[in-house]
Amino acid sequence: MNKIRFPRIIINKEKLIHNMNTVDFVCRSNNITVSGVIKGVNGNSLVLECFLASNIKHLASSRLNQLRAIKEVSPSTHTLALRVPMLTELEELVEVADCSLNSEIVTLKELQKVSASKNIKHEVLLMVDLGDLREGFFNEEELFKAALFVESDCPNLILKGIGTNLGCYGSIAPDNKNLGRLVSLAQIIESKIKRKLEWVSGGATTSLPLVLKDEMPQGITHLRIGNGIYLRDLERYFDYTFDEMYSDAFELQAQVVEVHEKPSYPIGTISVDAFGNSPEYIDIGMRQRALLGMGRQGIGDMTKLLPLDSDIQVIGGSSDHTILDITDAKEVIKVGDIVTFNIQYENLLYGFSSEYVEKVMI
Repeated sequence: MNKIRFPRIIINKEKLIHNMNTVDFVCRSNNITVSGVIKGVNGNSLVLECFLASNIKHLASSRLNQLRAIKEVSPSTHTLALRVPMLTELEELVEVADCSLNSEIVTLKELQKVSASKNIKHEVLLMVDLGDLREGFFNEEELFKAALFVESDCPNLILKGIGTNLGCYGSIAPDNKNLGRLVSLAQIIESKIKRKLEWVSGGATTSLPLVLKDEMPQGITHLRIGNGIYLRDLERYFDYTFDEMYSDAFELQAQVVEVHEKPSYPIGTISVDAFGNSPEYIDIGMRQRALLGMGRQGIGDMTKLLPLDSDIQVIGGSSDHTILDITDAKEVIKVGDIVTFNIQYENLLYGFSSEYVEKVMI
């Protein structure tokens, strides 16, 4: 008999596949191909099962072992490696990824050699830095040089297209201006190589609102979407809603291990917490508190958790504990009870990466 363990993430298969198909339909209706990103769920086999049952036929991750797992169960599924590759991983890369993001001539030269040695045709997507300042060619002439090099001098590489990343480091929002520039750069490359590029990849989930608001520049033909399939947390930060999507395809459950009335302000000399931070505390008197048996090691920043009971407040916690203010909770909470949360991307990422958080599909 299997024991029920907590904390655990509940995956609702029907809702998740619905979200996958909804994003795919919206994007295809705008002539955009979606690569479903599985890195946020650590390549979880249950989520992969949902992807393979959905209409999304391209999958992506920055982890090569996750791409290998895809190929082992579905060799025909197109795989995209999301992180510009290390020279030491090119041998494995061409075996598990049909396409990879690239931003260095030296890497492209080695990638050609490796692909030729294995008699493999490997697709490349050249990345352009439009201001977010993570990966990508910043100088346009270097981009053009790389494109011509792949097209003319690399018989085992296929120039799939160009792409960009926005929002992940520099917090730059995708818009008509920066993505319009990407389209213009693609058109220049097309004129130089005298053919159309298959993909002009306009970013990740943060670009999805432009599609929904009919503001995506014509010529963007590909997006890399994970979070926008799994959750609806970005609606909190961007001016859009996607009501056709479920916000609870994933839920997090944790068990209460202590319930006591305690002061809201720590007693003694305040220094730093377990992570070297100096949080601010507000004295609002005695409060009923519940302690959960999970913490940052398993779910990241617990203050981003969204209790289904909106009258419960997540106060904070440590590596192995989460503290709730349950004074105004709709129901009496006692030791052994289960508290359920909607989650945001950080919680999803940490939770699926942790062996201490169970994953269950219903």
